[in-house]
Amino acid sequence: MDIHSTRAPLGALLLCAPFAQACDLCSVYTAGMAHGETSGWIAGVSEQFSRYDQLRDHGHRLSDDSGQYLDSSITQLFVGYGITDRLTVQVNLPYIHRSFERPEHDGIDKGTVSGLGDVTALAQYTLLRSDGEDRTFVWRALGGIKFGTGDSDRLQEELDEGHDDHDAALAAPKHGGDDHDGPVSGIHGHDLVLGSGSTDFLVGTSAFWRSGRWYGSGDLQYAIRRAGDFDYRFGNDLQWTVSGGRYLVLEHDHTVSLQLNLSGEDKDYDELAGAKLDDTHARMLFLGPQLGFTFGPRWSLEVRAEKPIDTDNSAIQTTASWRLRAALVSRF
Repeated sequence: MDIHSTRAPLGALLLCAPFAQACDLCSVYTAGMAHGETSGWIAGVSEQFSRYDQLRDHGHRLSDDSGQYLDSSITQLFVGYGITDRLTVQVNLPYIHRSFERPEHDGIDKGTVSGLGDVTALAQYTLLRSDGEDRTFVWRALGGIKFGTGDSDRLQEELDEGHDDHDAALAAPKHGGDDHDGPVSGIHGHDLVLGSGSTDFLVGTSAFWRSGRWYGSGDLQYAIRRAGDFDYRFGNDLQWTVSGGRYLVLEHDHTVSLQLNLSGEDKDYDELAGAKLDDTHARMLFLGPQLGFTFGPRWSLEVRAEKPIDTDNSAIQTTASWRLRAALVSRF
């Protein structure tokens, strides 16, 4: 049975959604491309919700009586078009809402930040495609540009924490460091900011394979970050995902699929005035299931849940305990 006749679930590439909160800034949903479905227009909405409430130092869980947390929601509206049978372009417009609670020297700081994030323009090109009656293989390359449209004012906190000139930045002390009494905050300006204030670049590749009801996919994405507002540069981000699954229902007018995703993420150190900030580097492994549905020839829905199974971070950070992703896509 040909994959186009069944309208297989649309592929999802979540680029550069690494471990630290700031990495949410480059979380990009790419719809209907990983499987090579490039004809016509696509539009939809995606949601990524992440819960950060585990205080860690070099991967070790710390006790935290302050109850600090950060809930991060990124809602993306996107539209794309298949220019040719190989080339697809897409634009993503994200809206970010974050609520948080963290300890300060004089008590508890609790609040919300919300607004437009960094707009991204993407293109994917099919390098190789092989279709058979019961088999499909697609290999694609991706490139994109992320524009600094989101509010970067929260990065001022990085200067207020003792990095307000170049000489101080070279020292790059730990945020909230060991010389503070009371609870240490793992949530800082680079975690709450809505935009990086920089123009960054995305590159990647993905592959999808299907044989009968079984299928697998893999992707590798890399974000190349540049210095932005306040002379702050977020660290480059690497993400890979390997997935395997099966179509539980495979009909002409609807499908249901279930897959397991293993993803790895590696975020480099951020820099302020060219100096590394010690609490901004992390590596993480996530594992979780994903359900996919198609309804007729136009609609697709996918829901994905993930929990970290391994965490390694530099200095003190508030880390993720779980995240959810969902997307609704229409093709017309």
